[in-house]
Amino acid sequence: MLYGFASQLRQHSSWFAALSEAQQQQLLAQARQLQLGADQRLFSRGDEFDGIYVLLSGALLIAGVHHSGREALLTIVEAGDWIGEIALFDGKARTHDAIASLPCQLLHLNSAALQLLVQQDPLWWQRFGQLLTEKMRLVFQALEDISLLPSSVRLARRLLMLCRLHQQDERNLIPVHQEQLGQLLSLSRQTINQLLQQLVASGVIRTNYGEIEVLDLKLLKQAAETPTD
Repeated sequence: MLYGFASQLRQHSSWFAALSEAQQQQLLAQARQLQLGADQRLFSRGDEFDGIYVLLSGALLIAGVHHSGREALLTIVEAGDWIGEIALFDGKARTHDAIASLPCQLLHLNSAALQLLVQQDPLWWQRFGQLLTEKMRLVFQALEDISLLPSSVRLARRLLMLCRLHQQDERNLIPVHQEQLGQLLSLSRQTINQLLQQLVASGVIRTNYGEIEVLDLKLLKQAAETPTD
């Protein structure tokens, strides 16, 4: 039984927190714990559906690879995020690759466990639908941000999110390449380089090959604000 994870999930997952205590226990009773090492693959594009996952700790990269071989980093999954629910509804193959960028701890509900839940209580379909629509709302918000927010603000907000994932011994050292940031923010590498240099000149960050160190978190938070914030 994995009931000890209930408190952690209530803190990081608004969807899980909205379930009744009985529903939370019912869900956890069907889950199993899973560990991934850094750079280990959870699933690949084209894999058959094998259930849904929730990340307890670590970070997962969600990426796609074009037939030309070019890779596009789409998002970074944080603690409390659920993944895999799209294929729960359409029964089709995985749409993207999921790879651990840090050691990860997850909970997994396999296909049989999910079928058991919906057989016991068909309203689970509605709950899983809410999980899916919650993610769709985030996608629409991200598209709106791309259209309305300055590139500098979007970069600062992304760096703040990465700080939460990679803070070590009071240092904010982020292992990320400029090309990855560009993919996450739909910006060219040249634009990312220019924006990073502005933050360097302001004393907010320091850049090295393959990593960014945040020197002044307060200034970075200010850079992440819009004039109306």
